[in-house]
Amino acid sequence: MQRFGSRNWMLLWMCWFCTVQGLLVNGLVPSAITSIERRFQFSSSTIGRIMQFYDFGYVLLCIPVSYFGGRHSKPMVLSMGLLLMALGSFIFTMPHNLSDSYTSTSGAEESSFGKCGIPGTTTFFEPLSGASAEALKTCPSPENQPGTFRYVFMFCLAHFLHGIGATPLFTLGVSYIDENVGPALSSLYLGVFYAFAIFGPAFGFLMSSSFLQYHTDFLQPEHQFAIVNIDESDPKWVGAWWIGFQIACLLALIAVFPILSLPKVLPESLKWHRTRLHEETLQGGRKRTPECCGMPSASKTAAVCGPLLPADGDEKAAVPTITIGESMPALQPNRGPIWYHIWLDVRHIPIAIYRILSNGSYMLITLSMAVDGLVITGASTFMSKYLERQFSVAPSKANMLIGCIMVPMAGMGTMFSGFVVQRFRLSCVKTLKFCIALLMFSLLLSPMYLIYCDHDQLAGIETHYEIDIVALGKYANESDLLPSLQSKCNEHCDCVGSEYHPMCAELENGQQISFYSPCFAGCQQKYEPLRKMYHNCSCVPTNTKYGYKTLKRGFCESKCTGLFGFLIMFAPFCFFAFAVGVPLISVVLRTVDYAERSFALGIQWILVRVIGTIPAPVLFGWMFDVSCIRQHLDPCSGHQGSCMLYQNKLLADLFLAFSVVGQTIAMVLLICTLIFFASQMRDDPLPTNAVIAVRDSEDVEGDLNDDMNGDINIDNNISSDNNVQ
Repeated sequence: MQRFGSRNWMLLWMCWFCTVQGLLVNGLVPSAITSIERRFQFSSSTIGRIMQFYDFGYVLLCIPVSYFGGRHSKPMVLSMGLLLMALGSFIFTMPHNLSDSYTSTSGAEESSFGKCGIPGTTTFFEPLSGASAEALKTCPSPENQPGTFRYVFMFCLAHFLHGIGATPLFTLGVSYIDENVGPALSSLYLGVFYAFAIFGPAFGFLMSSSFLQYHTDFLQPEHQFAIVNIDESDPKWVGAWWIGFQIACLLALIAVFPILSLPKVLPESLKWHRTRLHEETLQGGRKRTPECCGMPSASKTAAVCGPLLPADGDEKAAVPTITIGESMPALQPNRGPIWYHIWLDVRHIPIAIYRILSNGSYMLITLSMAVDGLVITGASTFMSKYLERQFSVAPSKANMLIGCIMVPMAGMGTMFSGFVVQRFRLSCVKTLKFCIALLMFSLLLSPMYLIYCDHDQLAGIETHYEIDIVALGKYANESDLLPSLQSKCNEHCDCVGSEYHPMCAELENGQQISFYSPCFAGCQQKYEPLRKMYHNCSCVPTNTKYGYKTLKRGFCESKCTGLFGFLIMFAPFCFFAFAVGVPLISVVLRTVDYAERSFALGIQWILVRVIGTIPAPVLFGWMFDVSCIRQHLDPCSGHQGSCMLYQNKLLADLFLAFSVVGQTIAMVLLICTLIFFASQMRDDPLPTNAVIAVRDSEDVEGDLNDDMNGDINIDNNISSDNNVQ
């Protein structure tokens, strides 16, 4: 059974937790954004607000979880968090299970209004019965309309539970690993830990890439697909985004019990804990009271840890010696009312918060991570959608590119930085310089956003119909020169502006023209599903020198080669941008007192989320909304839904501006840390020439074992008012 209490066993399940969290939050959720937008007609800002609830849950529970969890059983808190993430994954799929079939509504609307003709005819121009035609015109009940509050609430609640469940992972989980492996191996173990947090999204994106190729209602009876003649290239397509969340729920449940069975302190780490109790004493010159060693205050005279520095006036003292008390009495069971013990726990929280927030180097590094997190989180959340819109990439292909390029490069960067710090044993100052260099390289690669592809202009929205260009010269009023969906070429058609079914006309000379829908293109003949072609469309030029070659459904295929150039710069950008995190965490752990590390990490992640990751989804969602040229308008409720067409240049400029400004600010903050606080940073927690003298070793080890199973993380600095000066 010893193997189940080893460091590698602990690392395995902590990495499992990291993988599930990354798979779910940073893989499946971002890859499902476009499908959820289309399915429930959400705007990008609404999606951004849903993304915020993950950080809301994290911030709300971060302080109590990191403070109380650090004083009690960390594995128990971690397992409960994983259980909440499983519950959130299940709730995230509920909107799909409770909503009406997507195929039946979209298919009926298209078959009724997707062609040039009078209302009440099918795609094949066969009259519908009066009851069927009336049913197609009837709007759904308010609770079943897209974009309603109950679906937004379900997504927000699910992501809120994701945030609560992930709270102990990056606070208690990080400190649990750090305190069980020691400072020599901390960077390496944390590098592997954070690498799996990066590799998890890779599995999520690749998994989503496979599932999005199947229609969201593929489990419905086959007859429903007879009216849905669309594929992934159609903007109405919604893939099976919900399958991955059910798999993530199962994976989370598998790891709950193994994490719960981990001991509070690993047996092979007890020796390390005997030295770490005196880490600050060797460097701060203070004595350690029994309270700070995890002993009851009543036994304050039973043992004294120190003194370790030379006496006053003795400049040439010999090798420092650590003395662990004569005899450490076993911990007595706690007595007294529950409210009293709660008061003993919470009374020092304000003092602890003040001590951490008044740490200058800690605050500057945290602010740098927050600003950098704003850029990285926002970009990574919407990167799949960015590729879809800027380079006309199908959702499944975009997720595959993210899973094969962004996530592996980010993981390699994370492991590389952790390896460099551990291999060369970089000091805090050198580690900060290393992080500044990494930020500089990622900043130099930010102009990758200047590479994008302009989409073919949409007739009637961005440009005029070919038949109207000749007639424009006789209009004197400037407002009459604006493009309009209505034209002489489709005046015989009864089209619905809310139905967006783009069609592409490819001419013999290679030119491509996009149309809003087959109806607005004036197509009068039926659609051929086998050939995926339209015929006899009056708005498509036929009297030109070349004429048209094909008339097919969906967007025009992009002939732009910018995607390759973008990915060439995007891969190293991810490597350098994500490599900054682990070294900075390593520095932060050395800038605060040992007993405050869990609490300091909790406060740090709160600040990072409040300043960076909480506003990031809304800001980047706003970028998409402000770049939108035309939004979907529901004909029944008038609700503005997802965007149908974007202005690519404006979107690229906004991404570039936020990336450059954010990374520059983050780099300046780290430079300020070096300038003002380099002399105050400490590196080694224990001098190499220290000698540890232990008396009554059997009693000491037994008491320490009891201590480890109890309250090993008593905050020394919180109780500093009781320390012996």
